[in-house]
Amino acid sequence: MIKTNPRGRLLVALAVILAIAFIGSSVLNYRLTRNAVHQEILQTDLPLTMDNIYSELSAELVRPILVASSMALDTFLKDWVMDGEQDIAKVQKYLLEISEKYDFFSAFFISSLTSNYYHFKGLHKQITPIDEHDVWYYRFLASGKEYDLDVDSDEAADNTLTIFVNYRVVDNEGRLLGVTGVGVKVESLSRLVGSYQETFNRKVYLADADGVIQVHEDRALIDSMKIAEMEGLGEFAEDIVSRSAGYENSEYEIDGDRILLNVRYIEKMDWYLFVEHNETASLKTARMNFLRSIGIGLCATIFIILLTLATLNYYQRRVDELIDTDELTGLANRRKLEKQFMREVYHHSRDGRCFCLLLIDLDGFKEVNDVLGHVEGDCVLRTIATEIKEVIRPTDTFARWGGDEFALLVASGVEDAFQMSERILACVANIDWPEKAGDNDPRFRVTASCGLAEFRGQEELDALLQRADKALYKCKERGGNCTVAG
Repeated sequence: MIKTNPRGRLLVALAVILAIAFIGSSVLNYRLTRNAVHQEILQTDLPLTMDNIYSELSAELVRPILVASSMALDTFLKDWVMDGEQDIAKVQKYLLEISEKYDFFSAFFISSLTSNYYHFKGLHKQITPIDEHDVWYYRFLASGKEYDLDVDSDEAADNTLTIFVNYRVVDNEGRLLGVTGVGVKVESLSRLVGSYQETFNRKVYLADADGVIQVHEDRALIDSMKIAEMEGLGEFAEDIVSRSAGYENSEYEIDGDRILLNVRYIEKMDWYLFVEHNETASLKTARMNFLRSIGIGLCATIFIILLTLATLNYYQRRVDELIDTDELTGLANRRKLEKQFMREVYHHSRDGRCFCLLLIDLDGFKEVNDVLGHVEGDCVLRTIATEIKEVIRPTDTFARWGGDEFALLVASGVEDAFQMSERILACVANIDWPEKAGDNDPRFRVTASCGLAEFRGQEELDALLQRADKALYKCKERGGNCTVAG
């Protein structure tokens, strides 16, 4: 089982907490945004869009229905038929005036007595049940409806795809005289629907009562595709066309995109208006913000982890320094000296490298404390420690052992250690103290005594210290300010 140190566990826990916080809050915000957008579109925005389009489109399509209705009630047309359809120029002029006055693409009349198809260009043809272009006429008569809308190609105008408004013409006794009406280009209505799509950024199309597409941006679908055959929409088609009023809200997916649908029945046309909204596309900004939040959170998490790691390392180093450092002088303490001793022992056992221990005790330091006080005594200790550090080598370990006693691990033999001790003695004796406390300043009488002991194989630190301490004692017996080896 892999064990981790407390610092590692802390960093892992911190990373997990930050990740959960950033990702959790981002996911929650995204879901709240998505739900809010969904409800806003479905309950408010989409119905309002539907109302606007419905009003404008109804006004656009109801106008030809009203004109066709007035044509069916026009006494001129009825009288002309009942008079035997004698002067074709009269009905041609009448249909031309209707077309030009209301700017319709087509105006026509079909006589049920002669089967003649009159157009504003004149007599177009005689209709027959066997002509596929005339089937609509017989189907309309059989339906019994007063009027209907039909999308078909206009033979009298180079087979242009046209929305025809067909209206039944009857005499005063209700006998059928024929069918009249006007035609509007599907293309013009498609352009109108296209303008709605650009304005509202939604897909708009129309289907008849049988669910057959009548107006769509894709002209290939017109009068050939049923909503029951459309992907996603097919499962709702039967339910939609079975209703004749109100709204129908549905949701479905196409190629991974979530589509919100609003449907409204246009009673006067007997058509259905469809308005689709691509929710997936509208949530693109929210998804980008979500991913951006995740990215920012990840970067912030990494930055915080690195900052925490750097802080921990800094304070760990500071703690290590405090543990291994004498607070007064800034030198190594006993703990650090013991570690360095073990390191020197290792080198000695590995490559036979010699090292020595030098114990340094200050002569006359008690008088400094007695005369100048302990605060000044501490200053003297710091100054002496600083001065001695200047004359020892970086490879040697200089430590405060306690009170006015210091210890130095010299990474060399006795001869070099003696030379080192001589430099230390001279250094301490020649310190130029900055402020004199009169001619009897005790700081100028401070010197150092050194007890030297060379390490012997398999020897413990205590034994080495004991030998150096005995040598230091002998040095004191000689009056100090000298070095004795033990």
